[in-house]
Parts: sequence; C-alpha cells; structure tokens
Amino acid sequence: MNRSSLRIGIIGAGRMGHAHQRAVVAYGAEVVAVQDIHPETAQQMATETDAEIATDELDVFFDRDLDGVIITTPPPVRLEPVRRACEYGIPLMIEKPPALNLHEGQVCLQHIEKSEGIAAVGFQLRYAPIYERLRHLLTSEVVHLVRTVCAVDYYLNFRMPPWFLQYQISGGPIAEQAIHLLDCVRFVTGDPKPVQAHALAVKNMAGDRTEFDAENAIQMTYELDNGVFGTHTNHCGTERGGFDLEVIGPHLRLQAHMGSRRITGYLNGDDFEEPVPAENSLGLDKIGAWLHAIETGNRSLIRSDFADAMHTLALVEAAVKSRGSGRFVQVSDLM
Repeated sequence: MNRSSLRIGIIGAGRMGHAHQRAVVAYGAEVVAVQDIHPETAQQMATETDAEIATDELDVFFDRDLDGVIITTPPPVRLEPVRRACEYGIPLMIEKPPALNLHEGQVCLQHIEKSEGIAAVGFQLRYAPIYERLRHLLTSEVVHLVRTVCAVDYYLNFRMPPWFLQYQISGGPIAEQAIHLLDCVRFVTGDPKPVQAHALAVKNMAGDRTEFDAENAIQMTYELDNGVFGTHTNHCGTERGGFDLEVIGPHLRLQAHMGSRRITGYLNGDDFEEPVPAENSLGLDKIGAWLHAIETGNRSLIRSDFADAMHTLALVEAAVKSRGSGRFVQVSDLM
C-alpha cells in the first residue's frame, strides 16, 4: 500500500460503498466523509475508517475539502450529487449505470463537461486482465458476432438489496446486471457505439413476490456501429452464476472464461488456450486507476469515463424500451 494524501468522500454507504471504501484504503488514500440517507448507516461506515464526517445531508458532506467523490447510490440518485461535485470541481467515480436514463445522464454529462473534471464510471471489467488481453488479441482481427451470458441467483435466495429487482429504482436486469458485459463487449471490440437493440423478457419465477417486477429471463440482440452483432442472455434466478463472453469472426472463435481466467478457442488456424495474468498492465483496479489519475492528472488511466459510458447507457435504454414491443429500438431515436 502506498501512502496518499487524497481525501475522498463516499455518497451511499451500502454494499458497493463499503467495497469502494476498502479499495480507497487499500490504495492508501483516506475516506474523510460519508453521506447516506440513513444517518446510522453513514456513521457505521465512517467509524470503520475514522472519517471526519457522517451525515445524511449533502450540504454537510460537501462542506469539506475533498479530492474525490465516489457515488454508489441507487441509479435515481445521480443528478444532484454529480451537480454538487462539479460545482466544486471535485473528480467523480460513479457506479454503474452512469444514470437511470439517457435524459438524466445527458444532464449529468453537461455538468461534468462544464467542470472539465475527471469523471469515471464503475465498469470494473475494463480493468480485468482477461478482457484487457482479449482486447489486445482482437486489435487487428475482424469480429462479426459476440455472445455474452450473465447469470445470478437473486430469485433463488434474495440475497441482494431489494431494489435490484425493482424496475423503478434499478432499471431492471439489463441496467443492473447485463450492462457490465454490454460495456465489456464495447471495450474488447474497440469502443464502438450502439445502433439498435431488442429484448425479450419474462418474469416467471417468485410469483408470490409481487414487490419485485424485474424479469428473471432476458434474451437481447443488438448492433454496434463497427458491424458487430451481439446477443446477450441474462438470467437472475440460476444456481451457478457467472459471466461468459465469446467473439466470432472469419478466423477466430475465442471464449473468455472469467471464472477460470483463461481464453480458449482458435485464432488464425491454430487452437488457442492462454491463461491471463493476475494483474492488468496498469497494476490498478478501477478505484486505483481513478485515484492515480487524480494524483497525476493522467486521464488515460481512466478506461471508463462518463462520456463513453453514455454509449453503453444508450444501448441499455434501447433494449429496455424494446421490451414488449416486438421491435428493435434505434439508438438515434433516443438521443
């Protein structure tokens, strides 16, 4: 652990807030302020790291010298914290999705661009060594098709914050779960923009739990502007979870096995099987990269800036809006 003089504030003291708190401490920086709508929750986190401030009020939170602010609130709570941080010129790390919808995201982006500050989004798969290596392998290759699968066990044991399965708060499984892999596809294929998307979705589990309206089974198809067609399968009620990613082209078929940390398949006529290193080329995770970017001013360390994350959000919104319509939604119609 390196020692750092950075003073960081965290808005949202839930599960992700605690995860980011640990990452900040591991980097060597200091958490000095915590804000949450529940004062006792803010106090609990603040006590763990001797933070100076624990509050439920943004005015109190921002009445401190802060070098960075991490926002881990549910998606509907983005605009006001972003606006306040930008007014003070404070760098931001915002959990995914960058906003609940494109409209709010565009307003946030206006504040960020006006402040000219660093604003990252929490897409940690861009920092995973396996996807960094896959991106490198595909640099000079042609990819036509991408297949991803995301599986979690929410509807089996309900070991998650309840709002994860409530559309009004989370945006549903595409925004809460699939978004990680959809963004990762954009990353490994060179950050193309989305063109259109369609999704079929159904809730046919936990019929007695009427407080949850998020579907458990989703099949999604989409197009990116580099000619790649993608499919995404999402299930949030299966015993064994995980992420799978496969790319197919004229001379390749590669699978990135997140759990085994291996890339397998074939490439240019040869069988391919390669383990990936434990660390990426930066030696930093998403929080470390963000903190180091603040210290050095090197924005290239940020692989998931807010402006680019808006393209992933647009893909998500197109898919969400297509549910039940039987048609593809054009991203250009949403902008």
